[in-house]
Amino acid sequence: MNNHLPPLVSVLIPCYNVSAYVRKAVDSILSQSYTNLEIWIIDDASSDDTLEKIRAFKDDRIRVVSFKENTQKVGAVNEVLQKVNGEYIIFQDADDWSEPERIEKQLKEFSKDPALGICFTNYKYVGDKTGLPDKISLTDEELRDEFLNYSYQRKKGISPTVCGTMMISKAALVKTGGYHPYFAGRVAEDIQWIYRILKDFKGITIDRVLYNYYARECSLTGISSSGENPKYNYSVQLLSKIIYKDVHEGIDILNSGDPYALKLLELEACEEALAESKKALNETHRVYQQSISYKIGRFILRPLQFLKLMK
Repeated sequence: MNNHLPPLVSVLIPCYNVSAYVRKAVDSILSQSYTNLEIWIIDDASSDDTLEKIRAFKDDRIRVVSFKENTQKVGAVNEVLQKVNGEYIIFQDADDWSEPERIEKQLKEFSKDPALGICFTNYKYVGDKTGLPDKISLTDEELRDEFLNYSYQRKKGISPTVCGTMMISKAALVKTGGYHPYFAGRVAEDIQWIYRILKDFKGITIDRVLYNYYARECSLTGISSSGENPKYNYSVQLLSKIIYKDVHEGIDILNSGDPYALKLLELEACEEALAESKKALNETHRVYQQSISYKIGRFILRPLQFLKLMK
C-alpha cells in the first residue's frame, strides 16, 4: 500500500474591501479538483463587510487572519507566509477566480521538473475588459526576459504575465522571503518578488486559461494607476531602474545600505514619469486640436471673439 500523501498546497487570498467579489474567489478555490489545501484568507483591515463575508465560510481548510491596521498587502502577506505549511504556495486575488483544475495542473508541472520554482497560467479578462490576452511569456527564457529585463513599456503585441496566477515552491519562498517591504504602498511588489525568484529558479507558464482576471477601475491596480498616490505614479519606472542596476551593474540598490543612492534613483524615476506624463498630455492636446469638435467650436466662437474686439 502507498502511504505517500499528496503534497499540501497553501493558498493565500489577500483581501481589502472586496465584499462584492470575495465569495466567488473563495468558492473557486473550495471547488478545486485538488483538495489537499490549507486556505489562508487575509483581511487587511477592510472598512466594508469583507471580514464578515470571509468568516461566513464553513470549511475546515480555511484559516482567517485579520489585521486591525492596513499593511497595503505586503506586510499582511509576508506575515502569513511565515506560517504556511504547504510544500507549494499559490495565490488567488480576492476579486478574481480560478478554474477548477488550476491547482492540479500547476502542481503537475512541479512534479515533472524538480528545478521549477514558479509556475503561472494563461488567463482571460473579465469585467470592464473582456477577452484573451495577446501573446504571453510561456517558457523559462521568455519569463526571464520579461522580468529580468523588465521594462514598464510593454512590447507591442505582448501581454503581461498575471502575477495572481503564480504557484511557487517552498524552496523559492525560503530563498526570497516574500515581498520586499520597500514596496508596501507602491505598485509592482509582485513583479519585484517574481524577478528575485527567477534569478535562482526556473519558471514556466501553462498555456491554458485557468484564471479569470477581473479588470475593474476600483481594483487595487485601478486605484494604483489613478494618480491619487504620488508613489504609484513612478513606481514602475523605479522598479525598472532597480532591476537594471542589479542585472547589469551587480548593485542590489534596495539592500546596498546606501539610502542616498536609492533616493537618487527615485528622483530619476520621478523625473522620467513626469516627462512622460507631460508628453502624453501634449499629445492629447494636439489630437484634440485636430478633432472636428474642436474646429467646430473654434468656428462658432470666432464671431463672438470679433464682437468682443469691436467693443
